[in-house]
Amino acid sequence: MHLGFDLSDTQNAPVHVANDGRVVYAGDLGIYGNCVVVDHGYSLQSIYGHLNRIDVKVGDMVKKDQSLGMAGSTGLALGVHVHFSMQIDGVQVNAREWWDDHWIHDRIMSKLSPGAAVPTQAVLVTSHPGAAHRRKKH
Repeated sequence: MHLGFDLSDTQNAPVHVANDGRVVYAGDLGIYGNCVVVDHGYSLQSIYGHLNRIDVKVGDMVKKDQSLGMAGSTGLALGVHVHFSMQIDGVQVNAREWWDDHWIHDRIMSKLSPGAAVPTQAVLVTSHPGAAHRRKKH
């Protein structure tokens, strides 16, 4: 079952991280080829697969829209694209929901206790890989 999104991209275009976090994996991951996994806190992780080149290492702190590497077709990719997926506590979830501020507010932020000191930006994944470099071209 394919739970992520295959986002069309250009060979060697920068792949941008969706939000701030810490790199917890950077290397070959079988079918995903060169892959980077970023932990955003609260067991929420974003996954970026099929990279041609990885420019970060495990332990690096990354900021939203920072480049993780270059798009490619490593692993079992049949063409250049970025496999993007999300997981919570190791379980894959629908990445599209994490692009929706309203969904995050209704499903996550409204459930947290009023006294909880949770920075909203810690859980928001409001852009997908490649979105930043596409916006900058226009």
